[in-house]
Amino acid sequence: MPSDCMINAAWEMRGKKKSICRWCVAWQSVGSDEIAGAVAGFSGGGAFQVERFYGKMQKGKLTALWIDYTDRMNGKEINFDKLSKKVLAACEEGLDVIWEWNDHDEWGESDEVVLLNEKKCVAKKDMLYLAKDTVPYLRTICENAGLTAAPAA
Repeated sequence: MPSDCMINAAWEMRGKKKSICRWCVAWQSVGSDEIAGAVAGFSGGGAFQVERFYGKMQKGKLTALWIDYTDRMNGKEINFDKLSKKVLAACEEGLDVIWEWNDHDEWGESDEVVLLNEKKCVAKKDMLYLAKDTVPYLRTICENAGLTAAPAA
């Protein structure tokens, strides 16, 4: 079954055999002004992370961004697990899409999110890019998830 997720990602080429994920956001609309999905990438200090997220928007800008147990836009504590089944399913689908592009086993073994060798992307200098959609709030999602890299605004 095809995914409804959009994806935007970049991997830094490390030699000829390995490309480390700088950011990967897979998301979909779950309401008129709501999105949900997953975000992955390098968060500094040698750590890679993968997180589910839920966002509310107004006029194309994020007004709420739930990651873990905090609304990262205002610092309020939230209960992510109380979101609707539709939203939680969209988050899980986002995770599935991330793992369609990245090597889940490598992440578990070496804490690195690495592009699967069989996937093809657009190469520019030392980076590989994939963009099924580009929207301005992706940078906000990456930054608020604590990633050190994000798509250009």
